[in-house]
Amino acid sequence: MASNHPNARGLHHVTAIIREVRRSSDFYGNVLGLKRVKKTVCYDDPGSYHLYYGDDLGNPGAIMSTLAWNCVTPGMIGVGEVVQTAFRIAPDSLESWAEKFESLNIPHRLEATPFGERMVCIADPDGTAIALVETGAPAVEAADTRTLSGLHGVTLNVRDEDATTEILQDVLGFSLLSRANGAVRFAAHDGVGGSLTLRTIGKSSRGRLGGGTIRHVAFRAADEEDRSLMVEKLRSTYGISVSAPIERTYLNAVGFRAPCGVLFEIATDGPGFSVDEPRESLGKVLKLPAFLEERRPELEMLLSPLD
Repeated sequence: MASNHPNARGLHHVTAIIREVRRSSDFYGNVLGLKRVKKTVCYDDPGSYHLYYGDDLGNPGAIMSTLAWNCVTPGMIGVGEVVQTAFRIAPDSLESWAEKFESLNIPHRLEATPFGERMVCIADPDGTAIALVETGAPAVEAADTRTLSGLHGVTLNVRDEDATTEILQDVLGFSLLSRANGAVRFAAHDGVGGSLTLRTIGKSSRGRLGGGTIRHVAFRAADEEDRSLMVEKLRSTYGISVSAPIERTYLNAVGFRAPCGVLFEIATDGPGFSVDEPRESLGKVLKLPAFLEERRPELEMLLSPLD
């Protein structure tokens, strides 16, 4: 489902590190019911898959991507990391989801966010923390209430409040919405991908990147000009330099380390996932960037079969 706020800021996507691509694909595609909208490779390590999941069109704010790193060891959660990725579910559908997880023997627990929203918490096969949060949005127009309507938000563990809170508001388009139980909720809007939570945990060890951790969280920019304005404000106001532009065919991004330690990206809304294949067949065949196309026979032998 597309956001009701097409010109708003908010989250663009979240990228998780996985170890075994087929079990992860089964989880995100079959258990959570997300659509695979792109089947491609990690451009920096083309012998491994980079898969994107989301709504039917892969709209910004609905996207979870997975990077399958070869021979990766399990990561370790700590401070300065995304510690939970939450998806939106329809009101009064929590028990239905819990029953589904029960039937699949997936460990789960019913909880509430620090702000009182009902949620069911699970983990993907690599241990990445996932939550399904009931929102006040209208029910998804589907016969099955067990349908995700996009990202709800992410939760970051931080030692204390720092310039990250200012960057979220001054650069990335969020507003401080509320505080509760040691957590601060920021919101860009009330639609898909609209929220982010900082949870202050004090002195704690940094985590270790690996399987079951989030590599980065990406924020929306309308286009490259819009992104350039955001980058300039990061530089001039906060003294933060960003990476060179990262061309990923479906988006163009820059990355920077937020003061809290989390890797942030600013990603353009376009060109989008239908730029190189029809919308009705998104994610079905292996798509490669032009500079890797001549290596297709080699890469198809290296990559494990994936329907």
